[in-house]
Amino acid sequence: MGSGVATVGRRVYAVGLYWENSPSSRVVAAAKEAANQPGQKADFYAVRAGQKDGHVPQFGLGQESAGHKADMPSFAGCLANQQMGSWVGAFRLREGTVVTVVRDDLIVPDGDQLFLDEGDARERLLQEISFGGLQRIYAPESWAIPAADNMPISLLLDERRDVKLQSVKTSKALLVGGALLAVLLIAGLGLTLYFQNEAEKQAALDAEKMSALARAKAIANNVAYGTQDEPVYPPPERKWEDKPEPLDVFEACRVGINGIPLGIAGWRLGTVKCDGVNISAQWSRTKDNTVPPKDWVINTEGNVATLTVPLPKLTPRGHEDLANPNDITRRYLAQNWTGILKRIPDDPPPPPPPDYKGKWNPPPPPWVKRSFTLSVQQLPSLLSSYFHDLPGATASSLVYTPGTSGTSGSWSVEGVIYENRI
Repeated sequence: MGSGVATVGRRVYAVGLYWENSPSSRVVAAAKEAANQPGQKADFYAVRAGQKDGHVPQFGLGQESAGHKADMPSFAGCLANQQMGSWVGAFRLREGTVVTVVRDDLIVPDGDQLFLDEGDARERLLQEISFGGLQRIYAPESWAIPAADNMPISLLLDERRDVKLQSVKTSKALLVGGALLAVLLIAGLGLTLYFQNEAEKQAALDAEKMSALARAKAIANNVAYGTQDEPVYPPPERKWEDKPEPLDVFEACRVGINGIPLGIAGWRLGTVKCDGVNISAQWSRTKDNTVPPKDWVINTEGNVATLTVPLPKLTPRGHEDLANPNDITRRYLAQNWTGILKRIPDDPPPPPPPDYKGKWNPPPPPWVKRSFTLSVQQLPSLLSSYFHDLPGATASSLVYTPGTSGTSGSWSVEGVIYENRI
């Protein structure tokens, strides 16, 4: 592995930069300082600006010996700006295989590499996949990586070239221009002070006008002046704390199905559904003579019967702190859950108070959600190990489907896991 250049279409990109998160908002100054550290031989730097959602800015350091040049776009920098989130990709190009690793929109320090040996590139990709926490994987189809996308890099990159290499050294022309600029600044200092004084007077008048306008709008909106743009938002609802532990739901459903007659002459069991509050079953009519139980509800055609049985009320779990997504992903992989996890949208924000007419934009809750869908032959089976001491997990639906013989079947278990937003 190493540094170099890679060609995508007709454009040449720099590969193999070493990426760091900027310790301050003065990312260019931080990049130059890092490039001039003892033992560092960086000739160029590239900058990724910080995001409005709080992600810190980054800079990558490149070398002239690797073929990097000023104004050359950075492969990883441009691709990370184009493809947000957490992902890893391996891309076959003319010069070799490029592996890029991005987590939470940030390129990891060694996540921008060029491999001449394709086997080494594949090994690096699999290593990153084993860490978990990835939303997408890009890899050549011939590698047979499960759930990998083989979309061409030309479509992913879309000719983006906004992250370019800049020289660490200051050019002579820039130094001369700076000296001339200083002379002009000194010569025009007196004139600047005059205009500045006039501008301050005008700014004071403008500020008073804006303040009067804001007071008028606040009165019109029936909101106290000075608070209309800063409402006090209620805390988000911690919904998982009002729900029982998933193992309690599984046990309630296991006990509940024992009260459901699975085999009745003249009827074939369809499905059994359980949500921890009620358990319901449905049967379809066969050709045999039958005397259905009195508590069944039968449709007017006499060919479908249903039964709903309430379950004992379960106790809410109460206060419970959440785990980080990476910890849950590693547990999912280590235990090889018999199902899938999937990121789902946040809960709706709290509504504004009645008659409130001001700006209302609550911040997102400090947690995210993933749904799970699992399949087991019986309850609780593997579910006990999956969900034992797993914070934030809730079970919403269990559906039992009998087998072709009508006696043995499987459970499909669905629910949600709340996790810390990081």
